[in-house]
Amino acid sequence: MNINCVLYRFFFVATLLLASPAATNHLSAQSLDKVRLGYSGTGINNYVLEMGRRQGIFRKNGLDLEVVYVNSGSLLSQALIAGTFDLSMSQGSEAMVAKLRGADVRIVAVIANRFNHVYLTAPSITSFKQLKGKKVAVSRFGSGSHFQTNLALKDGGLDPEKDVTILQIGNSGARITAILSGVVDGTIMAADFVPKAKREGFNVLADLADTKIEYPFLSLNMLGSYVDKNLKLVKALIKSMSESIRALQTDSANAKVAIRLALKTDDPETIDYALMRSIRVLDRRPFPTPGGIKTVLDEIGSEFKGKTLKFEDFVDLRALRELEKEGAFKQ
Repeated sequence: MNINCVLYRFFFVATLLLASPAATNHLSAQSLDKVRLGYSGTGINNYVLEMGRRQGIFRKNGLDLEVVYVNSGSLLSQALIAGTFDLSMSQGSEAMVAKLRGADVRIVAVIANRFNHVYLTAPSITSFKQLKGKKVAVSRFGSGSHFQTNLALKDGGLDPEKDVTILQIGNSGARITAILSGVVDGTIMAADFVPKAKREGFNVLADLADTKIEYPFLSLNMLGSYVDKNLKLVKALIKSMSESIRALQTDSANAKVAIRLALKTDDPETIDYALMRSIRVLDRRPFPTPGGIKTVLDEIGSEFKGKTLKFEDFVDLRALRELEKEGAFKQ
């Protein structure tokens, strides 16, 4: 066979392979950085991750993101420290407690600096005063749900240590089941459950989003050694989260699909309510705030008497500052 003919066929086949979607995906996958993310809680974190996945935002920014659910923030924090995950996505209070207990855990971004939870009670409980002497649920002691429970109970005039019995029950689904079965009378709960909960007769005693309290409600947490070695990758992660939030807040049709998939519900009231909360709570410019860090320190500081505690001890702003200079949050 003529050598020119052979070469022609070779280049023709090679061109077809390179042009095919499978080949393109294979090649692009080779250039992606594998990142393992653990998250806890339900609600807006799920929507951000699902939107980023559906829109291809993480892959566009060079990331092959593996996402794993852990049913407690305190367990997730332990897994991060053990090296199971490259980063955790949970409440900042959990990262701060880990730092105070000696682990070099750093908050590199906060995509929600205000609460998104409500305090939910059984139909027979219509005020915080009626919770006195009752049992209430958290996921685990030391978790973000425990932290928020303490704040909500104090704001309602109760002493969490004396006036109620706090039980470790598990994630949101387990806590709802515990109320339905009468095991407990109240719990902190993601606001996304509100429409369904109200239809079933539950009472919302407090909506923490209505408070003016700043709090690192949803933060990206990493070990210091990981940040030091992978700053470019950290920037790509934060940029992806910001872009996913922007898409969630501006593309209503796709956002509702992402929420439906994340919550596994077709209830339009729940989906619309969840989208409204996402627009209200999420920050496209995901800087932690001094006020949010102070909120946590005011609550847990007594446990660590004698230590001088300040904002800079808990956050690592290098990636955020570089992204800010590059205009990543201007759109």
